[in-house]
Amino acid sequence: MKGTIEAIILSGGKGKRLRSVTMDQIPKGLVKIKERPILEWQLVWLRKHGVKRIIFALGHLAHKIQEYFGEEFDTPWGNVELAYSIEKEKLGSGGAVKLAQRLVTANDVFIINGDVLTTMNLNDLINFHEEKNAEATMGLVKMRSPFGVIKVENGVITEFVEKPILPVWIHSGIDLFSSELLSKFPEKGQMEDTIFVELAQQKRFMGYEAPDDVYWLSIDTQKEYETANKEFPSTELLP
Repeated sequence: MKGTIEAIILSGGKGKRLRSVTMDQIPKGLVKIKERPILEWQLVWLRKHGVKRIIFALGHLAHKIQEYFGEEFDTPWGNVELAYSIEKEKLGSGGAVKLAQRLVTANDVFIINGDVLTTMNLNDLINFHEEKNAEATMGLVKMRSPFGVIKVENGVITEFVEKPILPVWIHSGIDLFSSELLSKFPEKGQMEDTIFVELAQQKRFMGYEAPDDVYWLSIDTQKEYETANKEFPSTELLP
């Protein structure tokens, strides 16, 4: 790694589709998967890969996340220093990054969706980013079919495949940006509709393709919450 890398975790939403779990009493990021909140797993994962300073971009029930983690949090891989950027109004993902940029001190910064659980090797993503001399790199994962798939040959069903991985790349919610680009993010609005589109049109956005065996799940609904509690290979993130 050429230099220090920090992270911005986007966790300002209300998590409306997960209300059956949060009961509007806790932010989605504090929902527990295998006995730790989603955000705590993210801190463990980031610290495992050498990230020592993390900025939470918050909104809904921000104080509860601040109270839980404080200014420094101990993970099995060592401490992480924490800072907080809090929206007074809903800014969208792009606006949240723009607001948080004032707290960034490193040359490069991960931008992470705060509802993602993954075992992705960030060192591989960093190496790809540096080899390509990239300004921005999007972490990509293969899409898993939400349905079982049926294989048919000459009108005869030959196989049932339960929710296979499809040959289609999707945004993992994990991106690595040069901090110089953060000023280009919109004051308000989604980064996926603004800066992401601009960079792609200018052919300045690289895509790191994660291996098929990487675990990845975005926790948006109760079904995904239940799936993660059954399937998340949490021991892979622990010493």
